[in-house]
Amino acid sequence: MPSLPVFSARFTAKASLIALALTSASQALAAPSQDQWQAYNQAAINQLVVPGYQQLTQALETSQTQVNALCEATKLKTPSKQAKLEAAQVAYQTAMNQWQAVQHIQYGPVTLLMRNYGLHYWPDKRGTGASQLRSALLLEDTVYDDAFFKAASISLKGFPAMEKLLFDTDALENLQANNASCRFLTGVNHYMVKVAQGIEQDWTLQAERQLNPGSNPYYDTPAEAAIPLMKSLAEPLQVIMDYKLDYPLGSGFDKARWSRSESWRSNQSIRNINTNLEALHQLYSGLKPVSVHTLLLETGEKNLANTIESGFKTINQQLKKTPEVNQQDLTAKTDQQLRQLRPPVEALQKNLQLAMAVLEVHLGFNSRDGD
Repeated sequence: MPSLPVFSARFTAKASLIALALTSASQALAAPSQDQWQAYNQAAINQLVVPGYQQLTQALETSQTQVNALCEATKLKTPSKQAKLEAAQVAYQTAMNQWQAVQHIQYGPVTLLMRNYGLHYWPDKRGTGASQLRSALLLEDTVYDDAFFKAASISLKGFPAMEKLLFDTDALENLQANNASCRFLTGVNHYMVKVAQGIEQDWTLQAERQLNPGSNPYYDTPAEAAIPLMKSLAEPLQVIMDYKLDYPLGSGFDKARWSRSESWRSNQSIRNINTNLEALHQLYSGLKPVSVHTLLLETGEKNLANTIESGFKTINQQLKKTPEVNQQDLTAKTDQQLRQLRPPVEALQKNLQLAMAVLEVHLGFNSRDGD
């Protein structure tokens, strides 16, 4: 089985050096109280995490409706068929965007039975998914039901397989009623709906565990229950740099391969990064009544708190100026804009590491993180 891409940061000894660099005044201030952490956990789970998975389920259900309508159409190359394909493509893009909004939550129900990789196995550096999809579509008599996908490779189960079928240049011709491509497409979408529903349902138990620490063997205190949420904030920036920027861009424009980027077929690679950062920004300062931003302010770290907030806004402004890449048509200008994005993302990552030290959150060790 190929090694799985892990959505976690490769933190180094820099975190320790950052902690040592804290001023004596900051060290003298108290870390957030258990009541403050409890309020933060409640806000994050109830305002972001649970609604995020609910919206993912709803988006996949809408995609299922549009895919079914597309595959029930019998005439090819007609305006109505084209409209149905475009509606299915838009529904797919919406569902992918909802996944990007919770992609940073890499603990709990989404990791059970590797559901995260089943929904979205990426990066697929060896092109396993494309070759396995071609083989699967040769099986004309195969029933692509939930049992098939439960037993199938993770590279066949999720968004990448759907994208290959919906955004292929010959999609209108290939997706015919009752043929293998349509049966596979409807089958994988149905399976993804079931997976998303399962994650959403399991968050009832996960939320109970995190919001009632001390009454279960998973978390002893609210501060401990906050650790997976803090990991969800601090670690994904490394993945954005490593896989969403460095991996497709390479060492220079002549080495760039945009086909390595996430969601290049559906023209939403840059939108994915934007959605990721918006979700992290919300997790940092968008929660009420307690956020990481307010916790930093209460520890006396006003400059750090506002620097992180400004960092998110600066990156957002840069992304707004960066046009989406059409298929693999990466221009030199867009390439340069994306390369200029890395330094502020790296600076934001370092400041969030510093914030974790200030708040006395130790990301490197937590034996009971609820996975």
